[in-house]
Amino acid sequence: MKTYYECMPCFVNQALTAMQNIPEEDKESLLREVFKRIAKIDFSLSPPEMARDIFDIIEVYLPDNDFYFDIKKKSNRYILNLEDDLRMKITEASDPFMIGLHLAIAGNIIDFGAKNDFSDQCIHAEIKEALEIKLDKTLTDRFQKEIMNADKILYLGDNAGEIIFDKLFIEQLPLDKITFVVRGSAIINDALMADAEMVGMTELVKVVSNGDNIPGTVLHRCSNEFKTLFEESDLIISKGQGNYETLSGIDKNICFLLKAKCPVIAKDLNRKVGDFIIKFST
Repeated sequence: MKTYYECMPCFVNQALTAMQNIPEEDKESLLREVFKRIAKIDFSLSPPEMARDIFDIIEVYLPDNDFYFDIKKKSNRYILNLEDDLRMKITEASDPFMIGLHLAIAGNIIDFGAKNDFSDQCIHAEIKEALEIKLDKTLTDRFQKEIMNADKILYLGDNAGEIIFDKLFIEQLPLDKITFVVRGSAIINDALMADAEMVGMTELVKVVSNGDNIPGTVLHRCSNEFKTLFEESDLIISKGQGNYETLSGIDKNICFLLKAKCPVIAKDLNRKVGDFIIKFST
């Protein structure tokens, strides 16, 4: 997916958020560098690729580039406190797969690239909506068949906190088929190997890094190990907007699971902001 003009405010907002962590005397210089880079944008690149360029500038001023570290830990701890109750909702449901799927998509709300003002009310409202919303039965039936027929499934994770919703859904899948993927190093609040270990994902299925620090999956930047796994997998389950933005044009059997959190994504998908999305690449 290419970058649209409407993506510009998000890039600036990411810089403004990061500026809270740098000395006052450096803020103007950082912002001027960001605007210079935006002025030279290649609109054929995906938004996560452009975001990586912005963070390259930010990290000059913030050498400790994991400045969402505390937020990620807080997100993980918060959702871990809900884990038992959420698991009970799944296991007591007449169709645990469907409730797990609903919650996995709902978890995509935890995204500090698109939004950074979360509250108890927001999270609980999202869970309530997830349990009530109706997903396209044709797509969910196809998804279950694809999972059943696949020998190797690559599950691309997205954010910290959200990873626990993914774990609960993965518990409803054939675990021996699943490899879960995290980012290679810190970018926004995207999940890393440390997050997978913290929430118990590494005890459930094999977990690998994609070897890159873009908030998405840009194949030519990823490690050879990941590219081999990607090529050999029969089904890719892709969580979140960043993975959709970077993989939507790839010729591979991909099922995208996300919530449309901005007008650009909603327009690209021909849906409304707030919609729960299941979309196949082919």
